[in-house]
Amino acid sequence: MKEILDIKIEKNMFNKAYIDNLFDYSTRYNVFYGGRSSGKSFYICDKLLIMCANDKHRMLWLMKEGNKVEATIWQLAMDSLIKFQIYDKVKINKSSSTIEFPNGSWIKMIGLKNSEDIKAYVNISVIWAEETSNFNASDIEIMDGTVRGRNNIPKQLYFSFNPVSKANFVYSFFGFSTNTIPEDTYIKKTTYRDNKWCDESTIKRLERLKNRNYARWRIESEGEFSNLDKLVYSYTVEEFDYRQILKQPNTIAIFGLDFGYINDKSALICGICDNENMKLYLFDEYGKTGMLNNEIAQMIKDKGYAKETIIADSAERKSIEEIKRLGIERIKPARKGHGSIMNGVQRINQYELIVHPSCTGIQDEFDNYSYKKDKVSNEYQNIPIDSYNHFCDALRYAIQSVKRKPKILTVRL
Repeated sequence: MKEILDIKIEKNMFNKAYIDNLFDYSTRYNVFYGGRSSGKSFYICDKLLIMCANDKHRMLWLMKEGNKVEATIWQLAMDSLIKFQIYDKVKINKSSSTIEFPNGSWIKMIGLKNSEDIKAYVNISVIWAEETSNFNASDIEIMDGTVRGRNNIPKQLYFSFNPVSKANFVYSFFGFSTNTIPEDTYIKKTTYRDNKWCDESTIKRLERLKNRNYARWRIESEGEFSNLDKLVYSYTVEEFDYRQILKQPNTIAIFGLDFGYINDKSALICGICDNENMKLYLFDEYGKTGMLNNEIAQMIKDKGYAKETIIADSAERKSIEEIKRLGIERIKPARKGHGSIMNGVQRINQYELIVHPSCTGIQDEFDNYSYKKDKVSNEYQNIPIDSYNHFCDALRYAIQSVKRKPKILTVRL
């Protein structure tokens, strides 16, 4: 390996999963994500320190929460400087959270509450955003505009995070939503299995999580996107024949339609309400962006639901009327009003939700549709997020087809 300012770099200092990237500076955007204890943050820290030793860089290492800087990225840097035996060869200023190298390289670590603050820094060649999911897309754009530096050195941004909800901006920002790697971007996923220094106790804990907290296990152990927030709905996935269920007494087929166009999909959800056993079976769905009303009507006909009662988003009265004239005669507007969202949510939650395996769209929404959390109190509000809710909204409309059970008043004489 290379000899860099008296630092001897050996392969055994790094996990095998990262070694091929160590001296690769070919991409501007570098995304390292996955499970906990995978060594991704340690690796980025090592790589950036080597870059500073090898050439003159001005770097910003950022976290959203300033009170975590000292215990995380600062401590990582101190450990790496000791490992590379250059701790006493650099100038360390803990009060300003800076490290200066003999060749003029400079690193500053910041807790970035206001992303506008970094505009004051000039000639920045590299930015690292640790725990990127705590930032937002606007923050990243400002970071991107701040990275300029000298012409003859690599200009890069590094991002590291554990995946959380698909509603988090990183899911679409880095192309996970379309399974497409953005231009000029390197993406590396790792888990604890890629970290040769992961201790046995941590391994056992991560493996036990599967039975104790499945959502957390998906994030921390498997490095998959999953939601740790308070989800609006819970459900099970089961194979079933909806035709057989409809033969049972006290069952009714229900259909809901939510309109969308450019960014939001038009979403049709089809279910069966078993009002006797308080179960909702979801057996079919269709969701697509860019659909015109005639295409929605044709889709409903093709699926064989043209004669069914379909409750649609009443905000689109013109669309409802047009679809009705195209042969979907029993389409009706949903009842809306103050509190209608939570009323619908509460009504659906009275039922056990059973989803057919083919209905992957509603499963994806159920896995990510959560309540808002107040940023000050950190308490959940009784308001769902306005995201991952197109099939969910359609389901709220569909349940309006079901008559509520009459209240029975019992009088004791």
